[in-house]
Amino acid sequence: MTFQNEEKRPILTKDEKNEFGGTRILLICCLCCTAFVVNTVSSLASPFYPSDASSFGVSEVLIGVILGMYHLTVFFVAPLTPMLINRITVESTLKLGIAVAGCSAILFGFINQFNQTGVFIAVSVLLRIVQGCGCAFVDTSLYTIISDKFPNNLGKVSGILTTSVGLGFMVGPPVGGFLYSAGGFFLPFVVMGVLTLLMGVFIYIALPSNRDGSKRTRLFSLYAYVEHDGLEQSIVAGYTDSGEGNHWATLAKDIPFVPTMQLSDSVSLRRILSDGKLLIILLTTIVGSSILGYQEPTLGLFLENCQYGPAAIGGLFLLRDFLFAIGSIIVGYLVDAIGPYFILASGLFLGTIGYMALGPIPPFEPSEVSVILGLVITGFAGSIPWVTGLPCLLKATRHLGNRGSLNSQLSGLQNSCLYFGIFLGSILGGVFLEVLSYRMTYLAYAALPAVTAIIFTCAMVFKRSRGTASFEESWKA
Repeated sequence: MTFQNEEKRPILTKDEKNEFGGTRILLICCLCCTAFVVNTVSSLASPFYPSDASSFGVSEVLIGVILGMYHLTVFFVAPLTPMLINRITVESTLKLGIAVAGCSAILFGFINQFNQTGVFIAVSVLLRIVQGCGCAFVDTSLYTIISDKFPNNLGKVSGILTTSVGLGFMVGPPVGGFLYSAGGFFLPFVVMGVLTLLMGVFIYIALPSNRDGSKRTRLFSLYAYVEHDGLEQSIVAGYTDSGEGNHWATLAKDIPFVPTMQLSDSVSLRRILSDGKLLIILLTTIVGSSILGYQEPTLGLFLENCQYGPAAIGGLFLLRDFLFAIGSIIVGYLVDAIGPYFILASGLFLGTIGYMALGPIPPFEPSEVSVILGLVITGFAGSIPWVTGLPCLLKATRHLGNRGSLNSQLSGLQNSCLYFGIFLGSILGGVFLEVLSYRMTYLAYAALPAVTAIIFTCAMVFKRSRGTASFEESWKA
């Protein structure tokens, strides 16, 4: 193995330097459409499934468990998806996930044909688990692809992709309700399942599988620490395979490639999780995603208790989800400009403020203005962990070696934490509501993101105290 400067062996093509070239824009559109359709399918059932399941004699607790199995499955399957990606490539994993999500959606449309309650429950649980597997494959693959293809604009592209995810969740319930009214239980699932499979065809055309090509692409974004002018800096190194042999080169003309640590070609999940800073980021991501998950079992009842009608409640849910979608784009640009750590901590503090607006401290009473303000703030704050999670994880583990090995691992961990946060928030919301009033339910939860943000901030300050970077650089690093 030889080390040499980029001037002797350039390793990036013109298209790779221009991350927003024509073909890359087309790729972003395909990936965003896929995220939108798959997440629309996942949220289709919420308006009408509970009433249909009740007619089969399914209890409210079991209905909640059945719907929650989707998020719980993503939590368990997402960290395991990188093993599948390493075996069959990220492109093939994405196509497999689309096929699984589409076929399971079509089959779900026919579960009301079963007459026995036990069979109805068992098939519902099984298909929700299969849907969760498909979503885990798709989401992990999507974030792995953008981390490989857009390393210099990851915040922006992650924000755009997260907006598509949020729009899918937002559009799913009204689309499901409309199609259910038009054609019964089976129509929403069959229509969206077929649309999902059609998206798979477009992805098959736009993103062909190439095992050798994908390996080479992953190795083009390899981080390393170097000593230059007495300072330890982080640069990017690249790898090229030619007939003359394997060569390494830096992407910085003025810095020689003299690594102070050995670069490895793979990184185990155990090694990733042994990093304390990474565990704090994962915990922060879980709490951040629970900001919206906590509202799932409580918000509708809270708004009803505040004398809002069904139409107004639906409009307020749409307002919150709209802020989630818009916030994802804004946060994406802020992440690239400011750095993900500071944005992630700010999101937790915003979540606390939003919940204190929903359930103000006595003697103040909830008002129309405070409720709308709380939903706007929590909707925006809820988008932040979805956008900042992967950039934070990538920066926190940049010293571990090969980015190709890390990208899929970190994408899986991010999705696992996000969906577990939604699941955990829903559980906590239901438990708190059993023993507390609506106002105290929100006030009690408001302390959780605030405490987590303080812990996260202290970790960043401790990191600064151990290094030579300025405070601003410690947030960006």
